[in-house]
Amino acid sequence: MQWAYKKIRTNSWNTVFHKSRKAWLMLVAVGFLFAFVGTSNASQISFIGSIDRFIGANDEILAGNIEILKEYIVETPLVKNVSFITSDLALSVIDILSKKATWVIKLLGANLAYFRRNPGEVIANMLVAALIAAVIRFFIQNVVIVGRNRYVMENRFEKEVSFRRILAPFHIKTLWNVIRVMLCYNITLTLWSFTIVGGVYKYYQYGFVPYILAENPSAGWREAKRLSRAMTKGCKWKIFCTQLSYSYIWLLKLVPLVGLFVAVPLEMQLNAELYFTLRNNPDIEKSLLTEPLFSGGAYTERPDDSVGRPCYVLKDVSLELPERKGKISPYSVMDFIFMFFTFCLIGWLWECSLHMVRHHEFVNRGTLYGPWIPIYGVGGTAMVFLLDRFKKNKFKLLMLEVALCAVLEYLSSFILDFIFNSSYWDYKTEFLNVNGRICFAGLTAFGIGGMAAIYVLAPAISGFVSRYAKKPKVVVAALLCSAFLADVICCMLFGFNSGAGVGGSL
Repeated sequence: MQWAYKKIRTNSWNTVFHKSRKAWLMLVAVGFLFAFVGTSNASQISFIGSIDRFIGANDEILAGNIEILKEYIVETPLVKNVSFITSDLALSVIDILSKKATWVIKLLGANLAYFRRNPGEVIANMLVAALIAAVIRFFIQNVVIVGRNRYVMENRFEKEVSFRRILAPFHIKTLWNVIRVMLCYNITLTLWSFTIVGGVYKYYQYGFVPYILAENPSAGWREAKRLSRAMTKGCKWKIFCTQLSYSYIWLLKLVPLVGLFVAVPLEMQLNAELYFTLRNNPDIEKSLLTEPLFSGGAYTERPDDSVGRPCYVLKDVSLELPERKGKISPYSVMDFIFMFFTFCLIGWLWECSLHMVRHHEFVNRGTLYGPWIPIYGVGGTAMVFLLDRFKKNKFKLLMLEVALCAVLEYLSSFILDFIFNSSYWDYKTEFLNVNGRICFAGLTAFGIGGMAAIYVLAPAISGFVSRYAKKPKVVVAALLCSAFLADVICCMLFGFNSGAGVGGSL
């Protein structure tokens, strides 16, 4: 196969800089986006990292917070009682997490009192953040590279490419295949990298798998790597020399803004141009190459009006939502308003009665001053609105109710603790609790209460409300909402309800 170094470089330069200003800026935006999410090795990532350091806490506060976490973890029963979990191992985990989830420490360290009260919860959040980051790295970042390649490839053949073409390879029928093939691709390169020389060789041999997927998202791993191997056979040194001839790109990357506006788009287009050069090799099997337009010339090689809008085999992903049959909920907005206040009142009566039985005294157990506890109102109304459609399957409904209540109760406790330095319940002495915010017994009770709300209370409230005319219902609802809003404003001005037998400041 004839290798035209000059043509590859010229086409790459012309495609990026000689089409239109808008096309160039769009390519810059694509490069910045993918550098931001970590799918580019460009120096722009370090530039974004400097922004993170600028807006974050200073190093002294960060170091102090990390020390708090280290002091806590070496005293935990897990480290003290489990022989193979040593203090050194626990401290090394904190060091690793503090580098991978620095933003968690900075965010939660904004309230130092909260941070000192809940170091265990901070560590748990860091673990969750690190796990999410790993999932994103292996199942999202490596996959969206395929979308980026698709955009850059199409950018070679038309003047302006729609930004949504990044999503073109991600049709529902092929998405899992793209995820699986890219996972195999990255695992293979990672394993080969341990041999150093083999890693470099395989980097070039399998380097065009993401481009093959961008053209044909249905290609399997074995077929894609076989085609990439055939495409690069006898050309690996030529590919290396072509990239070496663009060595100034590496220098430009060291300059953040210049790298972003020049080096990043040029490098992306150069790699696509290499793919098209290898793709046109007559000696390779072309059954996986499904786009006839990719066999043509670059846009800048022909007059502007010589070809109309390209028609690709790979169409846009449909973003239309499926039509919903019937109403979202059988209840009206007015029904939900009265449900909210009914559940708030039931929660208030339950909490006050429980305290009266246990301690033989009446105490307003709510966070507000009036006879209502918002978490009961929000939770009950949310269960009816979101889960009423599942009431034919009682077990599934119960599990969903428990999950929803767990999220709402945990978030409510966290917000009160982190933002307001307050606590209105503590389950640390209860069986199967999570940082004292939720527990098994409480969630079981809420699940049973949710069943009662969906099967009994919601229909009863709706039936009662339907007996009255619209005008009196609106008046009563307006009065209730006004009283509730006034109570919330008073709490913001004078503080939440607190005192003996009631939660309050920590």
